[in-house]
Amino acid sequence: MSESQTLSVAQLQAHIDDLNSAIEAQKLVLNDLMTRRSEFQRRLNGFLDPMTRLPFEIQCLIFLQVPADDAEDCPPKPASSSPPMALLNVCRLWRDIALSTPALWAKLQMDSLPRGPNFSELCKLWFERARTLPLSLMLNGSSRLEQSVQDLMTQYGPRLEELRLHLLFEETERPYVSWVRDAGSLSSLKALSIDPTDDEPYYGDMREWLGLLRDAPALSLCTLSNVFYEQGGNGDGDLNSLTLRSLRILRLGKPHANDAMNFLNDRGSSSVIMLRYLTLPALKTLTVSELDITNEEFLSFLLRSSPPLESVEMTLSFPNSWPDSVVSRCLRLMPMLTTLDLVALPRHYGVLTDPFLPFIEVLSTSHDVVPKLRQLIFRTDIPVTVHYDELLRMLQFRRLASCPTPLERFELRFIEYWNHDYSPDIPPEDVRFRLWQLTMDGLKIHIGHTQNLV
Repeated sequence: MSESQTLSVAQLQAHIDDLNSAIEAQKLVLNDLMTRRSEFQRRLNGFLDPMTRLPFEIQCLIFLQVPADDAEDCPPKPASSSPPMALLNVCRLWRDIALSTPALWAKLQMDSLPRGPNFSELCKLWFERARTLPLSLMLNGSSRLEQSVQDLMTQYGPRLEELRLHLLFEETERPYVSWVRDAGSLSSLKALSIDPTDDEPYYGDMREWLGLLRDAPALSLCTLSNVFYEQGGNGDGDLNSLTLRSLRILRLGKPHANDAMNFLNDRGSSSVIMLRYLTLPALKTLTVSELDITNEEFLSFLLRSSPPLESVEMTLSFPNSWPDSVVSRCLRLMPMLTTLDLVALPRHYGVLTDPFLPFIEVLSTSHDVVPKLRQLIFRTDIPVTVHYDELLRMLQFRRLASCPTPLERFELRFIEYWNHDYSPDIPPEDVRFRLWQLTMDGLKIHIGHTQNLV
């Protein structure tokens, strides 16, 4: 290469270097201009967007009202399109608010067999953004858990305050009661809900269920829907009783089951059998269906617990006997009761007796029996012989001025059952007139199914 060519190459390279320097300088100027524009745009948005003028705490509260993708009261799923993840991509302000609101990340809904390689990392990031807040988890799908889900439950189990399981039980798999207990400490758990998604009841060992409750001493709410206990096999003679001093709401069985065939088939014992072994001194709300324990056992539960019950929803199987003396003792052990909801289902066809008569008679004897009762509901899905004279006497008695808390609402609901014609169950005209007089006095009355027959 000649000297002139070498000089020319050097000059060209120098020009290129100068241009590169000029470009970098212009980039700095451009970046500065863009930054200043963003700042002025942010300040302009502050004048135009009323949300930016709200206190930061109010902005956080607004974000907490953003609904999840699915049904109401369901936590969000770990997906980019699901709030609060979607809030991160709106603008810088919204991202700052979302990341500064730990409560947005304290609830999560996930599948037992998740898809996607980044699922575990995303869930961990989700819960890390919740910082030190207690966690709420809803788990859907199968009782067969992927290892990553099991690891997440083990890692964050001590921080769980609410756990909801909506799973399809698979008999070939390990019962999920076991892996919930294996998740580690449940000392912070306050709300537990287990609701199998299939129509078939889930049968389990009573020791497992009691052990699960024993592992959660802070439990305040417990719902075990469609969960049953098989009396055969292990037996229950050596089971230890359990006292839960924090439990305030307990729902067992399948509340307000409409199918009378449930009682005609031998399906084992309802999980209400656990009342034999539980002492619940703080219980305020009790919902049980398919009450397979005897009335004496239920009375024994009330005697040893002395719970401050305010609401009781209970399904009675009849013609099992509930003598007036037992009903009276049970009701007298619930002086704080404000709502009593009784569902009567038959053990066999042809039962036409009035299953509610013992309760009607006891409620007519003294105002000292459930003195705070405001709402009384009777439900049945077969025709019964209603003793309307006794019923009217009870309603009038509970409306007297001398009653500490007059009854405010009464319902006698006929749950729609096959093609049954409920027209014969309409109260006679004179009874309807007397019921109408009570409504004029302020008592709300509903008799019938969807349509009020009064």
